Amino acid sequence: MKLQIALDFDDMEKCLKVSDAVRNYVDIMECGTDTLVRYGMEAVKTLKNRYPEKTVLCDQKIMDGGHYFGCMANDFGAEIFTVLGVASDETVKGAIDAAKERNIKVLVDMCSVTNYKERAVQLRNWGADYICIHTPTDQQGKLSFHENVGEVAKLIGAEHCAVAGGINPERCKYLRDIKPAVVIVGSYITYADDPVKAVKEVREALYGETFD
Repeated sequence: MKLQIALDFDDMEKCLKVSDAVRNYVDIMECGTDTLVRYGMEAVKTLKNRYPEKTVLCDQKIMDGGHYFGCMANDFGAEIFTVLGVASDETVKGAIDAAKERNIKVLVDMCSVTNYKERAVQLRNWGADYICIHTPTDQQGKLSFHENVGEVAKLIGAEHCAVAGGINPERCKYLRDIKPAVVIVGSYITYADDPVKAVKEVREALYGETFD
């Protein structure tokens, strides 16, 4: 399991302050959609230049232009980019083709996908690297799709699963048994008074690590 931090900020100074603090505790630096909207693709380059040892994900949530925007993400330094599972088949296949051509990875975000089991199998058969079960921010007060990760993992393999949206140490406890390839944590760490303490709590729950 790799731990990904979702850096969703409209203030680059705050973004880099948090990412600097937790860099030794995460595997993947995500240039979140908030950051992309505010600062553009240069934000991806900023993160890759600052953390060359880390994998950088560009959370574009592509809905159209899968191949074009997938290649663009890589042009700015991303090794993983995202496309929406509700996008057209042509868009998703284009994104997968871009990932293969560039020797990078594509994560399909399953926000608002209703037939998630069937779609997950289809996407994996096409060659999508990761299928992400994502509880969107606007729905987190009422719904949680995290329990579906286990079902999807049985269908496509946990090594192709990711999970995001409202992830905290309590939810990491059952994810530890499922072992999805990527666990994505955002606000629990990024909006914590002490991000280092928060990321350590996540790692303790996810990996059983202990810290002094």
